[in-house]
Amino acid sequence: MEQDGVLPDTLPVQEGFWRMMWHIGEAVITATVLLSMMLGFTLCKRAKAVQPGKQGSSRLSLRVWMMLLLPNSVMHVCGGLVIVAGPQYVMSGVGDAGDAGLVAGSFGLGSVLANLVAFKLGSMLQPWLMCIVAAAMGLAGVLLGGLLSAPEQRLYGLVGAAGFVGFAQSLHVVARIFYQAEMVADGQAFVSGWVSASNIVGIAVAAFLTSFIDCTVYTNLGFLCGGGLLLYVSLVLIASLAKTRPQSCGDIESAKASASMVSADHEEKEPSAPAMLATPALSQKTSRLSWLSWQLAKVCFLIFTMAISREAQKFLIPLVGAELNIHTSFVGNVAFMSQMESLIAAPLGGLLMEYLGILPLLLVSLLLSAVGIQVLCIPRTDLYVQGASLLGLACGLSAGAAIALSITYAPKERSKSFMNACRFFNSSADVVIPLIVGSLASSAGVLVAGSTLTLLMLGSICIALFMFDLQLVLADSTNNVRDVRVPSMDFVIPLKAVGPFTRTVLESIFTHYAPRRIYVICQQEVRESMSQAMVEWGLPSGRVAFVDEESYFEKRLGFRREELKEACWKGIKSISPRDFGWWWQQLLKLGAGQCIENISENFCVWDADLIVLEAWPLADAGNTQCFVAPLQEKYLSERHEEAYDSSTRHILKLEPTKPSEGGTWIAHHMVFNKKVLEQMLKLIESNESLSAESREPWPQKILQMADSFERVSEYVMYGTYASQNILRAHPYQTYGARGLRLYDREEALAKGRDSNEFLMDRLNAEGQPISGYSYQKVAAEVAPLGLTHLQMEHV
Repeated sequence: MEQDGVLPDTLPVQEGFWRMMWHIGEAVITATVLLSMMLGFTLCKRAKAVQPGKQGSSRLSLRVWMMLLLPNSVMHVCGGLVIVAGPQYVMSGVGDAGDAGLVAGSFGLGSVLANLVAFKLGSMLQPWLMCIVAAAMGLAGVLLGGLLSAPEQRLYGLVGAAGFVGFAQSLHVVARIFYQAEMVADGQAFVSGWVSASNIVGIAVAAFLTSFIDCTVYTNLGFLCGGGLLLYVSLVLIASLAKTRPQSCGDIESAKASASMVSADHEEKEPSAPAMLATPALSQKTSRLSWLSWQLAKVCFLIFTMAISREAQKFLIPLVGAELNIHTSFVGNVAFMSQMESLIAAPLGGLLMEYLGILPLLLVSLLLSAVGIQVLCIPRTDLYVQGASLLGLACGLSAGAAIALSITYAPKERSKSFMNACRFFNSSADVVIPLIVGSLASSAGVLVAGSTLTLLMLGSICIALFMFDLQLVLADSTNNVRDVRVPSMDFVIPLKAVGPFTRTVLESIFTHYAPRRIYVICQQEVRESMSQAMVEWGLPSGRVAFVDEESYFEKRLGFRREELKEACWKGIKSISPRDFGWWWQQLLKLGAGQCIENISENFCVWDADLIVLEAWPLADAGNTQCFVAPLQEKYLSERHEEAYDSSTRHILKLEPTKPSEGGTWIAHHMVFNKKVLEQMLKLIESNESLSAESREPWPQKILQMADSFERVSEYVMYGTYASQNILRAHPYQTYGARGLRLYDREEALAKGRDSNEFLMDRLNAEGQPISGYSYQKVAAEVAPLGLTHLQMEHV
């Protein structure tokens, strides 16, 4: 019979089984209710305030998800095999529990050493190359264990193998964190939750394999671990190199040298833009130890507190079960239940952290852990199960917090060193805390050990409340954040060549505006180059479409690019300083409503060098009014202004206008309405003064103006025409005054404009990424300037 709630070994098997299932069922129901309440609260809060850009994690490509999750699970299978099967192997005939502990200690030591090495490797190698180095170290360890498999040497062999595999797993984790920080623009907590869930899956698979494969034979253990590491290498190489990456830096570099991005069409300059040279945050060299800060101490403090909860789940559940004389099979089932709850709660915890905040949910999970530890140690079987369940739930909810905290709070300078330092502290905690828990339990008893850990966690929560500036989740801090997303609107980007900032531009658009689709108008070779590079980019699958530039007008107007050039440009004695390509890209923008099938009623044409940092609304709630943000205050000169005005006056027979609250219509983006644009194009076609042939299509009539007019602007024409009804402009001071337009060093010196030299140096401090700069990285570098937008001319 059960006495004082304790399930002794002498309880009949059938009765013990059903009582075990009853207690586990109660615990699972309790955990389900708690999770449901938290998810319900999240949904209610989200309904009140929508945060733009919060869906960034869902926009990750399938390849990025695969790179984050699959190799991670396989590596944790390999590490789990050594940790789970190592003690079996040692104690099968050549050692005791102390020797098994030596194996575990070697694994922990290897983990710590990997973090020390990663401080240097992280600045030398790309993340995928660090993964290859990690696999090589793991395979070296497996080989060492095989060479030292003789009875008198097998302990040394396994200790060495454990150290190498621990090194490999920890180096992999560092590389994975670097990769996640680079690829995930937002939604770090959500992604971290799924990554942590893949950790648990790997460990669970390792335990499952050892349950029916005899790992006391090193051939079996070595085959499993070595095969897993080879599979890991294959997954990394497939995800990183197989026809998805440009062949070399030269692909992007050659594109950069051969042509600038399309929107070099308007050379107007904002005289009031702040100079990059005058920005200390970008021009001054920072110390290599700038990441050693109070911020690092606070993050590591939270990581240590989370480690207490994690290690309590590992050690206290079997220790308390042994002290309460509970049947070993029951203890195993309870431990399994706790781990499975962590597996389920990990991705849910990432979602909750995304909408409630990392710190608030972390503190709630730590409080649940403290309660779980105390309940676990009370000598009653039902409370033992409930405590284990609460621990599993709490550990799952906060599983991704360590990764998310290290990425989110990393300074812009030396961010990799900061993240690696957090990982080093995490690995060290995994070595130190088990020693503390074991010492307390052996000297003072499990109840005292559990109570001590509970008090430590409660104290840590109180300290954290004073250390961190927490925003209360009930405050609805997003009420003042305006939702500028346009899920029903398409974007159009004419692109001459793929440059290092093409990725930045597209990621910035999806981050802030979340449009239905982006149409990229380009030539075939540009499409092929971009298709290869964009596999690395943080873009939603299937939301970027390519439109062939050569045949753009063929279906609707009956001519191809070269045919139009041959017919209209050859005989023109152009007074314009611009070549045919400059005029052509204006025709592409004006023709989007006619030539791109199924394009949205309102669509935004966006110049390929414009990076949005603080987004402005593009339409009202009902899509009845379109908005544009003037990004330059005035024309470069009176001559330029007269050129644009005269050509607009001639082609539209309307007096040119300007935005009512400052700036010009040359905004480097424009929101077009299909019907209004069609009306304007028909007006151009009906203008007999543009051509002797009244039936000529509008592209030919515009192109022939190059014989008489120095400059024409599609934006000035449409701004003048559409501002009569559907188009409105934001005040220039609201968004335009806080922009920056940068040129490469030579052009900046020649024209007296702002140079991108210092920004490029900082972006390339750890090597130039082959696929271009991520929006997250660029935005972080210029964040101290408080810009609304950034233009990277001729890069």
